Amino acid sequence: MHCKDVKNVFARILLAFIGILLLLYGTMMPLLSMIGEKTWGEITVVRREGGERNVAVPNRYTYSVGYEFSLDNGAIVYGNTKVIGNAYSAGIPMGRTAIRYLKVFPHLNALEQDARLSIGTVILMAAGILLLVVALRKRDKKKN
Repeated sequence: MHCKDVKNVFARILLAFIGILLLLYGTMMPLLSMIGEKTWGEITVVRREGGERNVAVPNRYTYSVGYEFSLDNGAIVYGNTKVIGNAYSAGIPMGRTAIRYLKVFPHLNALEQDARLSIGTVILMAAGILLLVVALRKRDKKKN
């Protein structure tokens, strides 16, 4: 096997791996809404990050939202998410909120309002499928 062939195989494996990760990440949120356990948690912190976002709509900022919830055995699980808000508010209130999590792995969790199918998750899944197709398709060998 030539060095070029090894690089080609490595690149295809890397593309397939990234495609699988994107596909899994894109399906995670919609699956949480279907198979995840629902519980109540508490939003503990809402903090604005950095400056104004460089987007077409002015006065938009990224906020980091931290939350926690208790499991049946009393263990506390922490989570966080990002939301887009204006200069004055993240649009998410402090206090009690619904959370979805996987019972077998509670660290995989999300706010219930985020655990749904959205255009972002569809784009991630489509990108993952595209990378898998590119990585797994057979290439015709050119004869010299």
